[in-house]
Amino acid sequence: MTVETMDTEGTQGIEPVVDNPEAVEMDGFAGLGLGPESLRAVAEAGFEAPTPIQEQTIRHLLEGRDVIAQAPTGTGKTAAYALPIVERMDEDDLRPQALVVAPTRELAIQIAQAMHSLGKYHEVITLPIYGGQAYDRQFRALARGVQVVVGTPGRLLDHLRRRTLDLSGVRTVVLDEADEMLNMGFIEDIEAILSELPEEHETALFSATLPPRVQRLAEQYLRDPVRVSVAQREAVGPLVRQVYYEVPHYQKPEALARILDLEQPESAIVFVRTRREADSLGERLNGLDYPAQAIHGDLSQAQRERVLGRFRTGHTQLLVATDVAARGLDIPEVSHVINYDLPEDPEIYVHRIGRTARAGRSGVALTLVTPRERRNLKIIESLIHTRLQRLHVPTPDDVSARRRAAFREEVLQVLEAGELDTFQTLVDELSETHDPSHVAAAAFKMAVQARGTRRTAQRRVRSVPAQPERPRRASAGAFSRSAAGSCT
Repeated sequence: MTVETMDTEGTQGIEPVVDNPEAVEMDGFAGLGLGPESLRAVAEAGFEAPTPIQEQTIRHLLEGRDVIAQAPTGTGKTAAYALPIVERMDEDDLRPQALVVAPTRELAIQIAQAMHSLGKYHEVITLPIYGGQAYDRQFRALARGVQVVVGTPGRLLDHLRRRTLDLSGVRTVVLDEADEMLNMGFIEDIEAILSELPEEHETALFSATLPPRVQRLAEQYLRDPVRVSVAQREAVGPLVRQVYYEVPHYQKPEALARILDLEQPESAIVFVRTRREADSLGERLNGLDYPAQAIHGDLSQAQRERVLGRFRTGHTQLLVATDVAARGLDIPEVSHVINYDLPEDPEIYVHRIGRTARAGRSGVALTLVTPRERRNLKIIESLIHTRLQRLHVPTPDDVSARRRAAFREEVLQVLEAGELDTFQTLVDELSETHDPSHVAAAAFKMAVQARGTRRTAQRRVRSVPAQPERPRRASAGAFSRSAAGSCT
């Protein structure tokens, strides 16, 4: 399969997580009616069993049924519609046969990459089109021929008005994150796009929530749809460890620093309410030697892509984000989601923590709650049918104990690995004049001090903001016919 990608630097592909993908037991996916090419791609993507939304959706879409699927972020919904699309594709027809409408350019790119990863053995050409990208590149790609178009509503409508996008051959249309497109004011654009489709086509609507406006859209454009749903509690259930800390507002920065020291996340998104707070908290965290960068709606597209690129490659450990990053951005799996500010809308809580524990993995969601927000927390718990575990903010002694425990585990691993002859000779020499336990304690002290100095230096280097890129002329090779990405 081929994906036409433009300006997608910094994206990462799916790495196989099995030594012999074809040997993986795939009865779950095979039972859904997928062919050998799709099953091979699924195995190489590391999926061992279908998620609930995939189990409920794939067979219906393969049969050509219209579907309304209610599923939060992180439940595997992209694969739920991508696999049927590539499975039913006519590889000899170079007209658009499937159309996926997404609310943001980041999500459009992510979906196109997922199409590539799951359909690479079907030789299907996919094109993401979105605003902020040169029209002539998209014109050339469409003229060459594409089979799956993934786009944002505004840019899709522009191409339809210019007659550069022909939807007459579309057999499947997917509306992804329908409620988000409603919130962004795209409903009228979506209706205009749907009116351009041929009479005979299949429609799938995916949405985390189903507000009345989305339901009316479904009633108007879907025919006898099958309704499937993954409850919020299934989506965030036991896979996410959800805890909260009750903290006065003025103590939040110090509490966050101690929590980070205790948890030691590999990568985390810290959610705040406002753009100003994202900037100020990002600066404060960098001052405390945590490599962090802010992302919010005031950043240009180029700035956002640079921030995300640094986060994907591990140069930034913490992404301090407003809810622009809760849905739609192409962000890899993170170990922790931290709600520095409790969201005003309980649904947003689900979207936020959907950034971790994606598609069957585990994760941690930490929330700071002020005394005045107890009632809001109860509403969230009612929505997800789960009580969050209350923890006390770690003390300095807690943090020290955590560090000692981690260091002890590292020492035990070194002991088990062996190959200590050179160092044993040194210990024997020093033990002739010093107590062996004192020698070990001195070596431990040196190791801890060296590690602390090295970690601080690394944090300072990693926290330096990315330098602005100089404008570059688009090259003739800007179109890549292969890209890989994560399936969400």
